[in-house]
Amino acid sequence: MSNDHNLPIEGNWYELPATGEIFTVVTVDDDDGMMEIQYEDGTLDEIELSEWEDMAAEPIDPPDEWSGSYGDFDDEDYYDQDEEEETEEEE
Repeated sequence: MSNDHNLPIEGNWYELPATGEIFTVVTVDDDDGMMEIQYEDGTLDEIELSEWEDMAAEPIDPPDEWSGSYGDFDDEDYYDQDEEEETEEEE
């Protein structure tokens, strides 16, 4: 990878010109040399960072109506039982 602007960025969306597939970068792990991506249909994939340049992925704007599981979290998904217990103790 020659320049930082060519590196994948977590949360950004990209398109593969050869196939038209679009995906978002979920995580980038420089230590392991891996990244996790999620395609528009919700499919997750793990890719070696060394493959990034060969993918020729082009940055794009996020899709308007994406329904993948990465973006479908509710507040309830982050429910913190300890916080609830603290609230009850204060009453």
